[in-house]
Amino acid sequence: MTRPLLLVLATSLLAMGAALRLPAPMPARAVARTAAPPPVRMLFGGGGDKEGGGGMPNMMETIKKAQQVGVKVKELQEELQNTEVEATAEDGKVTVTISGAQVPLSVEVTDELLAMGAEKVSAAVSLAHAEAHKNSVEYAKQRMSSLYEDIGLPMPPQQ
Repeated sequence: MTRPLLLVLATSLLAMGAALRLPAPMPARAVARTAAPPPVRMLFGGGGDKEGGGGMPNMMETIKKAQQVGVKVKELQEELQNTEVEATAEDGKVTVTISGAQVPLSVEVTDELLAMGAEKVSAAVSLAHAEAHKNSVEYAKQRMSSLYEDIGLPMPPQQ
């Protein structure tokens, strides 16, 4: 009795498959790939390209350039420390001097301005200091821009 039941079920399933029109399995095909493998990228450049050495000459050049940049930056820092930028206010009655690195160096006030009172002296010194600072920052930016140009790098964006 179980045998005819299995036969009926198998026949029913076959009939259902034919009624649903199940697609025939697709034959397997080989797909040929013609694209070249991606190039090898090394940490410091190169990767076995035509330069030879797998990027080692590039790394050595990069290190040498970084050392030169370090020397130039140190020289520029020394130059800025030794540069004096002055500004005056109140028709020359106040002179403020700061370094190219924005370090205040001196303030000179005439006796004539001192006689005008503390508020007048304070305002004049503040004005001269602000102008000297602005000029010092501008000078440092120009020198840095020149350094970046010499090195061959783009100047970083200013805040």
